Amino acid sequence: MRQVASLRRQVDFARLRRHGRRVSTKSLTIYRSDEPAGDASSLVGITVSKSIGKAVVRNKLRRRLSAIVREALAPRAAMRLLIIARPVAADAHFSDLRAEVTSALGPT
Repeated sequence: MRQVASLRRQVDFARLRRHGRRVSTKSLTIYRSDEPAGDASSLVGITVSKSIGKAVVRNKLRRRLSAIVREALAPRAAMRLLIIARPVAADAHFSDLRAEVTSALGPT
């Protein structure tokens, strides 16, 4: 399985929002950009704001999205990815979230 690292710096989040391709779904907003050649790992950031709910709900959603991203990025080339959850994502089923992420990432 390919290594997936986290976006850590605010500058990286802002750059991806400005220059990445945006895909909006019912529960998520996803920004993506292809990684420059030579980088073997993908960088992923997941944002779940307090408007989603209490800490337990936010952390559960973050863990779900992390699992989905790890699974979805395995067969793909390295990329930078930012996932922003909307409030309806807290009530969405795992399979619905997986379908939204997979369709937003496009063909392999």
